Amino acid sequence: MVNIKLALATLSLGAAFLLSGCTGAGPSKNNFVYNGHNFGANRDVNYRMGVRDGCTTAAGDYAKNHEKFNGNSSYRIGWENGRMHCKGK
Repeated sequence: MVNIKLALATLSLGAAFLLSGCTGAGPSKNNFVYNGHNFGANRDVNYRMGVRDGCTTAAGDYAKNHEKFNGNSSYRIGWENGRMHCKGK
């Protein structure tokens, strides 16, 4: 016979965990997904522009805003991440 107290305790613990709001690394509605790649949540407009240009470059059509690349770290990181993740697609 199953120990009812143990079963209830296990269910209670599981329910508490599920209701705790712990999301871990699950999907977020704020994620920036481009060209089938998830580039993370809450990315600014310069990062997004950099990703698009980096992906375009990886596809063989060079695109880079040199002024932004040299002066805006968010664009530069986005461009590098876009080129790396979209390479070979």
